[in-house]
Amino acid sequence: MRKTKIFFLLCLAALFQPCHSKSIEIGKSLPLESRALNNFRLSSSGAGIGTKEVQYTCYVVEKNGTAVFGGIEIPIVDSAASSPTCFYSKNGGASLQGYTLSLPNPDVFAKILKYLLEDKNKFKLVFDDGKDSEERARIFVSNIDGATYLLLSRVNQKGKKSGYIDGISKDESALLSSRLGGAFGYYEQFLEYKKHRPAGFVYLDFLRETNSEIYKKDNNLKP
Repeated sequence: MRKTKIFFLLCLAALFQPCHSKSIEIGKSLPLESRALNNFRLSSSGAGIGTKEVQYTCYVVEKNGTAVFGGIEIPIVDSAASSPTCFYSKNGGASLQGYTLSLPNPDVFAKILKYLLEDKNKFKLVFDDGKDSEERARIFVSNIDGATYLLLSRVNQKGKKSGYIDGISKDESALLSSRLGGAFGYYEQFLEYKKHRPAGFVYLDFLRETNSEIYKKDNNLKP
């Protein structure tokens, strides 16, 4: 009887041990709970982005690990890397409203792109501009929680596609705006234009109304 009781207590203790897994699911919903990244040791990089009204602090990780997006494993790169993983928070790290993950591995990049394009129940492609031989910027919106995902592809020295992915929680317009430079710039102009248009106004409507050859030149969205 005594042995049975001891065995039960040991099992119970094991059940309530804190999880030490160095992986986190990032593709289900945003914002993320910062405690889910405790094992990665988040620390402020001192860099802030956003607007005058809303500022987000970039938190980097001190330990390498793995993020899981749609079942696909993405390495979480620590602060010592040239392009470290960054998690953004506007409330002192209490929760994380977005992130930037580098995707230098072409195989991982290809899997992420395929997942976002093929799972139309979960994601809608709302912006696609650029060339595969240079830079191509795609934006997806989650049909589940309204989060926005920015996916940029570049061609590396071996002619393979790599890049990065941003995940941004719904209604975090200040964070989204701060990430819409460069190849995503036309989408920022669309969002500003959209403020004065009816509900349901989409990027293709923007192209038709503005009739700008600059906007249309490298657009890949189809009616």
